[in-house]
Amino acid sequence: MQGGERSFAQVVVPSPLNEPLTYAIPPALRKSLRIGMRVLVPLGKRKVAGIVSDFLAQTPRQQIKEILAVLDDRPVLDSSLLKLIDWASHYYLAPVGEVLATILPPALRVHSLRVLAAKPGAFPEAGELERKILEQVRRRKGRLTIRSLARIVPEKRLNRALERLSAMGALEIKERMSSRKSMGGLESALATPPADGAGQHGGSPQGFTLTPEQEQAMALLGARIEAGGFETFLLCGVTGSGKTEVYLRSMELVRRANQKSLILAPEISLTPQLLDRLDERFPSRVGVLHSALTPSERWDQWWRILDGRVDVVIGARSAVFAPLPHLGLIIVDEEHDSSYKQEEGLRYHARDLAVVRGKLIGCPVILGSATPAVESFENCRQRRYRLLELSQRVEQRPLPSEEMVDMRGETRDGGRRTEDRERVPGRRSSVVGLFSSRLKEALQVNLARGRQSLIFLNRRGFANFLQCRKCGYVRRCPHCSVSLTLHLREHGLYCHHCGFRELVRDLCPGCGNPSLTALGFGTETVEQEISRLMPEARIARMDRDTTTKRGSQERLVRRWQKGEIDILVGTQMITKGHDVAGVTLVGVILADLSLNLPDFRAAEKTFQLLTQVAGRAGRGQEPGQVIIQTFAPDHYALRYVTSHDYKGFFASEIEFRRALNYPPFRRLVGLRLEGPSPQDAKAKAQLLGDALRQHDGPGIHERVEILGPAPAPIEKLRSRYRWQILLKGENSPSVLGLAKRARALFPRSHKTRLFIDVDPYNML
Repeated sequence: MQGGERSFAQVVVPSPLNEPLTYAIPPALRKSLRIGMRVLVPLGKRKVAGIVSDFLAQTPRQQIKEILAVLDDRPVLDSSLLKLIDWASHYYLAPVGEVLATILPPALRVHSLRVLAAKPGAFPEAGELERKILEQVRRRKGRLTIRSLARIVPEKRLNRALERLSAMGALEIKERMSSRKSMGGLESALATPPADGAGQHGGSPQGFTLTPEQEQAMALLGARIEAGGFETFLLCGVTGSGKTEVYLRSMELVRRANQKSLILAPEISLTPQLLDRLDERFPSRVGVLHSALTPSERWDQWWRILDGRVDVVIGARSAVFAPLPHLGLIIVDEEHDSSYKQEEGLRYHARDLAVVRGKLIGCPVILGSATPAVESFENCRQRRYRLLELSQRVEQRPLPSEEMVDMRGETRDGGRRTEDRERVPGRRSSVVGLFSSRLKEALQVNLARGRQSLIFLNRRGFANFLQCRKCGYVRRCPHCSVSLTLHLREHGLYCHHCGFRELVRDLCPGCGNPSLTALGFGTETVEQEISRLMPEARIARMDRDTTTKRGSQERLVRRWQKGEIDILVGTQMITKGHDVAGVTLVGVILADLSLNLPDFRAAEKTFQLLTQVAGRAGRGQEPGQVIIQTFAPDHYALRYVTSHDYKGFFASEIEFRRALNYPPFRRLVGLRLEGPSPQDAKAKAQLLGDALRQHDGPGIHERVEILGPAPAPIEKLRSRYRWQILLKGENSPSVLGLAKRARALFPRSHKTRLFIDVDPYNML
């Protein structure tokens, strides 16, 4: 309610609570308090910051705690964001407090900490547990919280012991706030003056002439922006067709209407060129939100955006919640990218939330990609979205020529086997058919011409695993059901899932012989082999191992753009958004690697990945060339990559989906049970599966198919065993209804926990 008597407020707190909490409004705050404001409220023995979501004139509860303080002089979330929180909570079956915790920057999530302070003296009546607690508290000298103590002393009787220590005068429990900066309201956040410069007028297109297809797209987008209202456009444009220019001009139209724009990119740290172009068009008026920002940087950006001092916000998936006032346009670049799906906590898809937010606000949404998601293109066929096509590259540049090399014969004829005894003492590294003769020749010719080359392999490391030649022993991760990957430079074995690391051993743990062999290869192997073949080339590698330091990705991309690197080897990082004019050759190693994953989207992901990496070639004046090495040259996904035929691929893929009742023809919800015991995880999964099959909801079994339970493809991950059930339904209400039933049947208190993933993307 907005008017009338406002005696009570509903407050959402960033905790895993399913509903808002009700608090009494002190009389002094009733006139100034508004929906969307942050308030400090008591929650159990703590104080936390929450967001006012509604007002109540009365409540049936008798004893209601009061709001303690108002933290800001204005709302930090507008009504559309509050509606988005509510929608996400219901659709993704997540507690509303968990959604709020995803939205708010850490610095805005104020809460009190209960800090322990030991008093001097001896306390002979203290028991063994009490003495252990006192020892820890004294060691930390007043800096130990109860939460930290619970991790150090994981005892069930901890709270009772603390109460006894407090009663005997041995311990004092003090309360302090987690973020003093947050308590200061807006003053400290807005202390930095806005650096507007010439930002009110912005840059100009600098004489860039649009292609006829770009003109047509802009005419339709401009008409919608001028008329206002919600509509979703799918901008399907081949790589290098000028989608970014369409984004920029659309954002300029929005700014002239005194509105703001939001643009999402899959990985903001990998797209410095897009940031450069935004800064050029909107100088000093661009806000940035992504997970790599420090808490203070995120705090400053949040308030700068909320205060209206930017015209455009760019960010990764979490930026879909940016608090932009007067939002007039939302853009999702590379809308097909899997990075938009959050796999931990609130398992949302930023592209889908962008469309929902546009609908709630009443503004247009542009989804852009050279390889749209199958679901998005089907929405165009069903007239839910409007299709805008850019089929030609700008300046009439040709698409790169593409050829496939069948490696089934190449490994026998042109492949090379090396024994790398000098680099890995006591071990062998087998490299079979790493480079075809065709790709080696093309690399050498391109280097001689002074052009840049890109080599893509979506597998990092030096070797897939170490195996003993005598007993067959393979070193596996102790926490995950996967083998460890050899990284030669660090002389270590790594788990790419949990981060476990150990040094390479000289002897086989199974039989004690010096017979460990490195099998398979990754980007580190490729980099080393190119160095051997072309020692004069300037070679660099871009993967998770070489870009761990803050800013390292951007520095590497800048060197690449300046022509300081002749050959760049990398994983899928190198496929996203890079526009380097000097790249005229792209080579793909093991193109069919992702085709063999146990995932119904395997062909789609392969087609998208290869099309995107191939699109890095020939973006300058020189034509591009792409060489794809594969053991599956007849697969339809690879055939359509080489012919630049997205619609042909879609026609084949959509029939596969239709035949097997997969999205977009069915809705999926994944139920995953994880626990420390393999027997308990299996038993709980079987019990849940049986209970769901016995559920007698009206017509539920005619509308929802229950698959499983079965162990996950990676059954053990981070020392937890995983079983899964897949719900496949005709529509969202039916499949979500059964998923809610699963949540009700499985209490949160179990050691084996249930995770619900609506519209799952990672099937491993």
